[in-house]
Amino acid sequence: MGLPIMAPTPLAVFNKEPLMFGFLKTNQDATRHEVQEEFVARVAGAAQDFVEAAGSTGAVLDYSPSSVHALDDALEAAHLGTLPLTPMQTVGAAAYLYEVGRRAHGGLYEVCDDEDPVVLVCGEPGSEVCFGAIAKVERRIRYGAAEAIPAYFELFMTALQTGEAQTIR
Repeated sequence: MGLPIMAPTPLAVFNKEPLMFGFLKTNQDATRHEVQEEFVARVAGAAQDFVEAAGSTGAVLDYSPSSVHALDDALEAAHLGTLPLTPMQTVGAAAYLYEVGRRAHGGLYEVCDDEDPVVLVCGEPGSEVCFGAIAKVERRIRYGAAEAIPAYFELFMTALQTGEAQTIR
């Protein structure tokens, strides 16, 4: 929470393939809106792949903010080894968390760094909240309940409510 706000790279100028979501921006004339629409579609697709994989746990993943508890339960199953996830399904779990935030609060996906190749940026200019989920989901699966998702998501929600610029990772 005490980390400085990062300056994410705008997707419209990103012209090489990032590691996540198979996004390749080849049309240099594409508008930022067109690039963002394509990115949202790919993130949502990855999230849906995870929802299908997690279905065996009985988790109700409906993209509502309260569903982060069901996401956390599914990730606990992955931690315990009862829900085997491929690396792309793990990314899909992070995509699901991003989509919960984006559907509730809007925002844009931005390219960031190796720890979180993609982040969700929400809020008004000057009070933007940069939310990283990929590394957090990986830590949740690796370390268990000590890295619980609901409390982490609450940090994001609180930052948006207070209007204070923050990076949450």
